[in-house]
Amino acid sequence: MSHISSISGDVTFGDGEIHMGAQSRVTINGNFSGNLWVHTITRDTEGSHRARFLAPTYQAESARQADGMQTWKFPNATAQGQLDFVTGSNARCTLMGIQVVDMDAVLQKPAKVVLALGQSLMECNVEALGVDRRFDHWPSARCLYLPGFTYSGRGTTRAEAHALHVPLQFRSVGNGVSPAAGFAQELMPFVPESHSLVIAAGAWSNTSLVGDDGDWNPVATSADRTAYGDAVSLIQDGMAGLPAGSEIIGALWAQGQGDHSPDFDQTYPPAFAAMRAQMQADLGIGDIPWIILGPPPDGDAILQDLFRETQSNMDQDSGHALAQPGVHTVNHPTGYITDGTHVSAWGSRVMGRLAARRFVAEGYL
Repeated sequence: MSHISSISGDVTFGDGEIHMGAQSRVTINGNFSGNLWVHTITRDTEGSHRARFLAPTYQAESARQADGMQTWKFPNATAQGQLDFVTGSNARCTLMGIQVVDMDAVLQKPAKVVLALGQSLMECNVEALGVDRRFDHWPSARCLYLPGFTYSGRGTTRAEAHALHVPLQFRSVGNGVSPAAGFAQELMPFVPESHSLVIAAGAWSNTSLVGDDGDWNPVATSADRTAYGDAVSLIQDGMAGLPAGSEIIGALWAQGQGDHSPDFDQTYPPAFAAMRAQMQADLGIGDIPWIILGPPPDGDAILQDLFRETQSNMDQDSGHALAQPGVHTVNHPTGYITDGTHVSAWGSRVMGRLAARRFVAEGYL
């Protein structure tokens, strides 16, 4: 708050936060230039708000209504002297943080890219609710993601690098805590300063893999959702926009609920092997490690044990006949189940961090 130069409207100062009523403004004066991203944190939001540069040139992104963490992009700011945060009519919010980040150098760094694929246990569009800025924050300017969805409410554009803070936008409007965020936070300290870390948000809820109607089956003939093709397209488009030298270093996979069957251990492993081989070929990359985020063992599906055991046996080090080279399964701890299938926000955070630790322990970064 010490950097605030002026206010207008219904503005009051609290303990490390600013309470703003309708049509209010908080102004920070300075000399802002570069490819600037303005990161804000709000709570108790009603109505719309936005960040803008006002002088000498008016630059503003569209107003947004979503609460929590937001990133506003100003790629061509030149000698801007005034940064405003404003609320709309019939609006109010509590501003808890505002930070200007010059992204020029960051966006020129090659990226270490990790794919985040699967269904609802990865996407968490309506599951794992309870975003908390203390745990789901943007950990570094070098920690980015490729949204799978263009959503004005969060300022995301499909396949265009965005600040990685929760909720991530996969194939639909995201509201929950994806394990991909915890994975990125845990992995970030191991990423060389010369590189950024980018998560490709390719998961799609309520999708299957096995059979001619498998949404993740590369050769499906009757799939309801084109999850495989959609993910490949997203990754290709996103990689095209990243700097030279960027590379895909691994994939996270959380899927299988849509394929429960008594013969899951016979149908799922070969379908998974074929899908990952085809995806690597379609992306023009060699073999990469695939980290399977196993299902919660305390789920109540009739075939949950078979589901869990099969994916555990697919781990390359399991010693089982189903083991696949380059596959590592991270078993989900108990105690986080919410509805018989999905887990809480804390379950997602824990699972993402466990996956990152396995990734590092295997020597992939």
